[in-house]
Amino acid sequence: MQVLHRKWEWLDILSLIGLCLSILLLYFAWQGGIFESRDDFVDYVHGFGSFSVVVFILLQILQLFLPLLPSAITVTAGVVLYGPVIGVLYNYIGISIGSILAFLIVRRYGESALEKLVSEKKIRKFENKLTHGKHFERFFTIVIFTPFAPDNVVCYLAGLSDMSIKKVSLIIILGKPLSIALYSLGWTTLLELLGIL
Repeated sequence: MQVLHRKWEWLDILSLIGLCLSILLLYFAWQGGIFESRDDFVDYVHGFGSFSVVVFILLQILQLFLPLLPSAITVTAGVVLYGPVIGVLYNYIGISIGSILAFLIVRRYGESALEKLVSEKKIRKFENKLTHGKHFERFFTIVIFTPFAPDNVVCYLAGLSDMSIKKVSLIIILGKPLSIALYSLGWTTLLELLGIL
Protein backbone atom coordinates (compact mmCIF):
# COMPACT_ATOMS: atom_id res chain seq x y z
CA MET A 1 0.00 0.00 0.00
CA GLN A 2 2.87 2.39 0.85
CA VAL A 3 4.54 1.64 -2.51
CA LEU A 4 1.31 2.39 -4.38
CA HIS A 5 0.87 5.60 -2.40
CA ARG A 6 4.37 6.75 -3.40
CA LYS A 7 3.66 5.89 -7.05
CA TRP A 8 0.67 8.17 -6.99
CA GLU A 9 2.38 11.19 -5.48
CA TRP A 10 3.31 12.21 -9.05
CA LEU A 11 -0.37 12.93 -9.73
CA ASP A 12 -0.48 15.53 -6.95
CA ILE A 13 2.75 17.09 -8.22
CA LEU A 14 1.46 17.09 -11.82
CA SER A 15 -1.76 18.82 -10.73
CA LEU A 16 0.19 21.51 -8.89
CA ILE A 17 2.60 22.07 -11.79
CA GLY A 18 -0.33 22.20 -14.24
CA LEU A 19 -2.13 24.76 -12.10
CA CYS A 20 0.98 26.95 -11.69
CA LEU A 21 1.77 26.85 -15.41
CA SER A 22 -1.85 27.67 -16.29
CA ILE A 23 -1.85 30.69 -13.96
CA LEU A 24 1.51 31.85 -15.33
CA LEU A 25 0.37 31.43 -18.93
CA LEU A 26 -2.89 33.28 -18.26
CA TYR A 27 -1.01 36.11 -16.56
CA PHE A 28 1.40 36.65 -19.46
CA ALA A 29 -1.45 36.32 -21.98
CA TRP A 30 -3.46 38.92 -20.07
CA GLN A 31 -0.44 41.25 -19.85
CA GLY A 32 0.07 40.88 -23.60
CA GLY A 33 -3.53 41.90 -24.31
CA ILE A 34 -4.47 38.55 -25.82
CA PHE A 35 -7.84 38.44 -24.05
CA GLU A 36 -8.95 41.89 -25.22
CA SER A 37 -10.96 40.27 -27.99
CA ARG A 38 -11.93 36.80 -29.12
CA ASP A 39 -10.18 37.34 -32.48
CA ASP A 40 -6.90 38.34 -30.78
CA PHE A 41 -6.99 35.17 -28.69
CA VAL A 42 -7.71 32.94 -31.71
CA ASP A 43 -4.98 34.63 -33.80
CA TYR A 44 -2.48 34.24 -30.95
CA VAL A 45 -3.12 30.50 -30.56
CA HIS A 46 -3.15 29.89 -34.34
CA GLY A 47 0.22 31.62 -34.49
CA PHE A 48 1.75 28.44 -33.04
CA GLY A 49 0.56 26.45 -36.08
CA SER A 50 0.03 22.70 -35.79
CA PHE A 51 1.82 22.76 -32.42
CA SER A 52 -1.27 24.45 -30.95
CA VAL A 53 -3.40 21.48 -32.00
CA VAL A 54 -1.07 18.99 -30.32
CA VAL A 55 -1.03 21.06 -27.11
CA PHE A 56 -4.81 21.44 -27.17
CA ILE A 57 -5.41 17.68 -27.57
CA LEU A 58 -2.91 16.97 -24.76
CA LEU A 59 -4.78 19.49 -22.62
CA GLN A 60 -8.04 17.66 -23.32
CA ILE A 61 -6.41 14.38 -22.28
CA LEU A 62 -5.00 15.90 -19.08
CA GLN A 63 -8.23 17.60 -18.02
CA LEU A 64 -9.62 14.18 -17.09
CA PHE A 65 -6.91 13.93 -14.44
CA LEU A 66 -6.74 17.56 -13.29
CA PRO A 67 -9.85 18.52 -11.31
CA LEU A 68 -8.87 22.21 -11.40
CA LEU A 69 -9.30 22.26 -15.19
CA PRO A 70 -13.05 22.07 -15.92
CA SER A 71 -14.02 20.36 -19.18
CA ALA A 72 -16.63 23.07 -19.85
CA ILE A 73 -13.75 25.52 -20.40
CA THR A 74 -11.64 23.25 -22.58
CA VAL A 75 -14.47 22.06 -24.86
CA THR A 76 -15.61 25.65 -25.35
CA ALA A 77 -12.03 26.66 -26.16
CA GLY A 78 -11.94 23.93 -28.81
CA VAL A 79 -14.99 25.36 -30.60
CA VAL A 80 -13.79 28.98 -30.28
CA LEU A 81 -10.28 28.19 -31.52
CA TYR A 82 -10.97 25.71 -34.31
CA GLY A 83 -14.62 26.15 -35.24
CA PRO A 84 -17.67 23.98 -34.52
CA VAL A 85 -16.65 21.00 -36.68
CA ILE A 86 -12.86 20.74 -36.25
CA GLY A 87 -13.12 21.97 -32.64
CA VAL A 88 -15.57 19.20 -31.76
CA LEU A 89 -13.32 16.69 -33.56
CA TYR A 90 -10.28 17.76 -31.48
CA ASN A 91 -12.41 17.64 -28.32
CA TYR A 92 -13.52 14.11 -29.26
CA ILE A 93 -9.97 12.88 -29.92
CA GLY A 94 -8.52 14.29 -26.68
CA ILE A 95 -11.39 13.31 -24.39
CA SER A 96 -11.67 9.80 -25.87
CA ILE A 97 -7.95 9.13 -25.40
CA GLY A 98 -8.13 10.55 -21.87
CA SER A 99 -11.17 8.41 -21.01
CA ILE A 100 -9.45 5.22 -22.17
CA LEU A 101 -6.31 6.18 -20.24
CA ALA A 102 -8.43 6.82 -17.12
CA PHE A 103 -9.81 3.28 -17.40
CA LEU A 104 -6.32 1.79 -17.94
CA ILE A 105 -4.76 3.66 -15.01
CA VAL A 106 -7.38 2.40 -12.55
CA ARG A 107 -7.23 -1.08 -14.10
CA ARG A 108 -3.45 -1.07 -13.51
CA TYR A 109 -3.27 0.53 -10.04
CA GLY A 110 -6.67 -0.34 -8.58
CA GLU A 111 -8.47 1.40 -5.75
CA SER A 112 -5.46 3.48 -4.72
CA ALA A 113 -5.61 5.24 -8.09
CA LEU A 114 -9.37 5.64 -7.89
CA GLU A 115 -9.12 7.29 -4.48
CA LYS A 116 -6.64 9.82 -5.90
CA LEU A 117 -8.79 10.65 -8.91
CA VAL A 118 -12.33 10.62 -7.52
CA SER A 119 -13.80 11.94 -4.29
CA GLU A 120 -14.98 9.42 -1.71
CA LYS A 121 -18.50 10.81 -2.04
CA LYS A 122 -18.62 10.05 -5.77
CA ILE A 123 -17.12 6.60 -5.25
CA ARG A 124 -19.84 5.76 -2.72
CA LYS A 125 -22.50 7.10 -5.07
CA PHE A 126 -21.60 4.73 -7.89
CA GLU A 127 -19.75 1.79 -6.29
CA ASN A 128 -22.91 -0.29 -5.75
CA LYS A 129 -23.30 -0.49 -9.53
CA LEU A 130 -19.91 -2.25 -9.79
CA THR A 131 -21.23 -5.31 -7.97
CA HIS A 132 -23.70 -6.02 -10.79
CA GLY A 133 -21.62 -6.81 -13.91
CA LYS A 134 -24.14 -6.39 -16.75
CA HIS A 135 -25.94 -3.63 -14.86
CA PHE A 136 -22.69 -1.63 -14.69
CA GLU A 137 -22.06 -2.22 -18.41
CA ARG A 138 -25.48 -0.77 -19.29
CA PHE A 139 -24.95 2.11 -16.86
CA PHE A 140 -21.48 2.82 -18.33
CA THR A 141 -22.86 2.81 -21.89
CA ILE A 142 -25.75 5.16 -21.04
CA VAL A 143 -23.43 7.62 -19.27
CA ILE A 144 -20.91 7.65 -22.14
CA PHE A 145 -23.67 8.33 -24.67
CA THR A 146 -25.24 11.09 -22.54
CA PRO A 147 -23.99 14.70 -22.70
CA PHE A 148 -23.32 16.50 -19.38
CA ALA A 149 -23.12 13.13 -17.53
CA PRO A 150 -20.21 12.34 -15.13
CA ASP A 151 -18.46 10.18 -17.72
CA ASN A 152 -14.95 10.70 -16.36
CA VAL A 153 -16.02 9.16 -13.03
CA VAL A 154 -17.53 6.07 -14.69
CA CYS A 155 -14.39 5.64 -16.82
CA TYR A 156 -12.36 5.45 -13.59
CA LEU A 157 -14.88 3.06 -12.04
CA ALA A 158 -14.85 0.85 -15.15
CA GLY A 159 -11.21 0.10 -14.31
CA LEU A 160 -12.44 -1.86 -11.28
CA SER A 161 -15.15 -3.69 -13.25
CA ASP A 162 -14.75 -6.86 -15.29
CA MET A 163 -15.26 -5.00 -18.59
CA SER A 164 -12.52 -5.59 -21.17
CA ILE A 165 -10.39 -2.80 -22.63
CA LYS A 166 -11.83 -3.68 -26.06
CA LYS A 167 -15.42 -3.21 -24.89
CA VAL A 168 -14.68 -0.01 -22.95
CA SER A 169 -12.79 1.49 -25.91
CA LEU A 170 -15.56 0.57 -28.36
CA ILE A 171 -18.26 2.15 -26.18
CA ILE A 172 -16.16 5.32 -25.74
CA ILE A 173 -15.32 5.61 -29.45
CA LEU A 174 -18.94 5.08 -30.53
CA GLY A 175 -20.61 6.93 -27.67
CA LYS A 176 -18.51 10.07 -27.42
CA PRO A 177 -19.04 11.84 -30.79
CA LEU A 178 -22.66 12.94 -30.27
CA SER A 179 -22.34 13.62 -26.53
CA ILE A 180 -19.15 15.67 -27.01
CA ALA A 181 -20.70 17.61 -29.91
CA LEU A 182 -23.77 18.49 -27.82
CA TYR A 183 -21.64 19.28 -24.76
CA SER A 184 -19.16 21.45 -26.69
CA LEU A 185 -21.73 23.37 -28.72
CA GLY A 186 -24.09 23.62 -25.75
CA TRP A 187 -21.50 25.34 -23.53
CA THR A 188 -20.32 27.58 -26.37
CA THR A 189 -23.88 28.69 -27.18
CA LEU A 190 -24.66 29.33 -23.51
CA LEU A 191 -21.53 31.46 -23.01
CA GLU A 192 -22.28 33.38 -26.21
CA LEU A 193 -25.85 34.07 -25.03
CA LEU A 194 -24.47 35.31 -21.69
CA GLY A 195 -22.11 37.63 -23.56
CA ILE A 196 -19.00 35.97 -22.14
CA LEU A 197 -17.66 34.99 -25.58
